[in-house]
Amino acid sequence: MGAGSASKQGESTTIQPPLPMELQGQIGQRLREAYNELISEPVPDRFVQLLQQLKTRESQNSDEGQGSDP
Repeated sequence: MGAGSASKQGESTTIQPPLPMELQGQIGQRLREAYNELISEPVPDRFVQLLQQLKTRESQNSDEGQGSDP
């Protein structure tokens, strides 16, 4: 099968025309707004606690590994 052909028997592929540039710009703007809103939210306390626990365990494991060398 060549490039762009259906990968499964009986499956057809349709080629859709590209979106108009104006619509692409609007979608991009909305995605940027949603992303900026998301990254400005604080990290939930539970995630902070879990990350701190992980950091503590990793440091304990690395400390234990250093003491066992001959």
